Amino acid sequence: MEKNAAVVSLAHARKSFGKNEVLKDISLTVEQGDVLAIIGPSGGGKSTLLRCLTLLETLDAGDLSYGDLCVASTNDKGEAVYGGKDVIRQAKTRYGLVFQDFNLFPHYTVLKNVTDPLVTVLGMDKREAEERGRNLLAKMGLTGKEDQVPCDLSGGQQQRVAIARALAMNPDVLFFDEPTSALDPELTREVLKVIRELAAEHMTMVIVTHEMSFARDVADQLIFMDGGCVVESGRAQDVITAPKHERTKAFLSNYR
Repeated sequence: MEKNAAVVSLAHARKSFGKNEVLKDISLTVEQGDVLAIIGPSGGGKSTLLRCLTLLETLDAGDLSYGDLCVASTNDKGEAVYGGKDVIRQAKTRYGLVFQDFNLFPHYTVLKNVTDPLVTVLGMDKREAEERGRNLLAKMGLTGKEDQVPCDLSGGQQQRVAIARALAMNPDVLFFDEPTSALDPELTREVLKVIRELAAEHMTMVIVTHEMSFARDVADQLIFMDGGCVVESGRAQDVITAPKHERTKAFLSNYR
């Protein structure tokens, strides 16, 4: 995919749970090689936005595309209509998702956690899958851990396994939902180092985070969300060092 090509596009997204409107007319575009950070207070809609982008929740209204693949579009009644099973299956191969609580299979080895989707979803030969898995685990600094199970690892190591698993599918974009929120400061540094390295390799990423200095230094673009709305957006460094909106200023003052 060429630089400046849109990897994921979302337009006029709306999502409610009962009478609670959680996403209110959200639009964003992430281009090839860009890192987008999403910040904001708890309950502001960040995780719901990520869940809608990764098809864990369905939009009530809005248009969602992965590259040239239209996943959902708004009909003349203003409702989001999703593509069929083939479209959804194809969309799910275009992104990887890293959860805050790792979501590893506890009874699988580290290597099997990484390779299982390659074999079961992509139909890859087991030997080829294991070679890819070992290479990715080495990239994550986990050589020698392949035959252990997740409970034998630290939280930081488990999160690096989760990142390796997401990368194994060779996605166009990686989504991270507060990837360090369950980790202590030392383990947080471990995981952020890996994400910094991926950014340096121009991996397209969308990261929900509370790590403001990391967002400032690593992200290209940044969105500040509150109350289900995008309050402010722009270059990450600009928004964090010189926010324009009072609500953004108030939120960021808690991190200085």
